[in-house]
Amino acid sequence: MTIPEIFKKQKWIWLFEFVVIVIIKLLAQNKGFVEALYSTNFYKFFSIFLRFLFGWIAFSIGDILYVCAAGWLLWKLIKNCALIFKRKLSKELFFKKFSKLVLLFGAIYIVFNIFWGLNYDRKTIAAQMDLPIIIYDTANLKIIQQLLLQKVNESKQILMDKNVVYPQNNELFQRAKACYGEACLKFPLIQYHAASIKSSFFGKMGDYLGFTGYYNPFTGEAQVNTTVPKFLLPYITLHEMGH
Repeated sequence: MTIPEIFKKQKWIWLFEFVVIVIIKLLAQNKGFVEALYSTNFYKFFSIFLRFLFGWIAFSIGDILYVCAAGWLLWKLIKNCALIFKRKLSKELFFKKFSKLVLLFGAIYIVFNIFWGLNYDRKTIAAQMDLPIIIYDTANLKIIQQLLLQKVNESKQILMDKNVVYPQNNELFQRAKACYGEACLKFPLIQYHAASIKSSFFGKMGDYLGFTGYYNPFTGEAQVNTTVPKFLLPYITLHEMGH
């Protein structure tokens, strides 16, 4: 099979992916459209479906998905390196494999944007809550810093006086869910149904790579690196849920 025949055979897949990606890019240009059509309608219900589908499972399905993907990529890399060393990777075979790889990444890009990615182009939280845009200077930031530091120290002292210990992960996740339940009474747009909060399998790796948590767009799971200092966990948990 010649190189032109390889692309000709896949032309309808190339055309489909190209059209869908163009549509995604065009939609992303209009934040109001993304907010009204995608974020507060389709994604709102689709994310609930994902959390309902995977949230009840005790371990992270998304992390298993990533491990499988990494294993598959490693296997493909080793297999193709072997072809190179054996000099069996012809020009036609290379372009055939390269074409499949480009189409695969195109499909992942499309799925990512449908599952979550278009939220990058929604309206800001300030616009959603009609918050005034105020320009702060360095002096204001220093005042806020001192105020927050004072509050943290006061809270820490109260906890020490009452001998309060850090909650276990499951209790922390339940409290985080309750916090969203209380907050949505004032801000309905942050309603959180069908909780899906998991400890990440990659916690130790995250300590070295520098991530404390992440949201898995393919499974709707809020992933928390529970190996970090415990005083950070409430913020990390609520942040990842916020996605």
